Amino acid sequence: MKLSVILFLVSMLMVLTVRGDDANNTATDLARITSDYADVLALKGTARQEILAIARLLRAKPDMAIDRTAAAGEFCLNSGQGTMVHFASDPAEATEDVVYEFDASELIKAGLHPEQLLKLPKLGGMEPGRWYFLPQGTVDPHHNHTMPTPTIAIAVNVK
Repeated sequence: MKLSVILFLVSMLMVLTVRGDDANNTATDLARITSDYADVLALKGTARQEILAIARLLRAKPDMAIDRTAAAGEFCLNSGQGTMVHFASDPAEATEDVVYEFDASELIKAGLHPEQLLKLPKLGGMEPGRWYFLPQGTVDPHHNHTMPTPTIAIAVNVK
């Protein structure tokens, strides 16, 4: 009987130890989540719902997200068909908080005269609210690769 009590106590000690580790892990995980998602958790109403809608799109197709932070200080949401939106990873450090890029092929067919637009400048050189053009086969400064289609772009400074 004494052996069964000892085995029971050892088992309980093991369970409590594992639970203690889980509690520490849970507290650490909660602190990390709170820190990582503080900006999202601070949002209310429509802003929160909008970021969750974007999260659902990315969850459905995660490869739309392109990390360009090291090269350009931004993330790209490449939704396909020549349509992309770039978000500054730190708007306080950026002059181009949001950059929209679109395949201009159909607009050119419809009569857009791209030669009347300024050529897309180097990173950080866009004037907010002004449209720019990047000819087909030209290197996009936001991706550092040749664009397969003519592209128009506009930047927005939300600060």
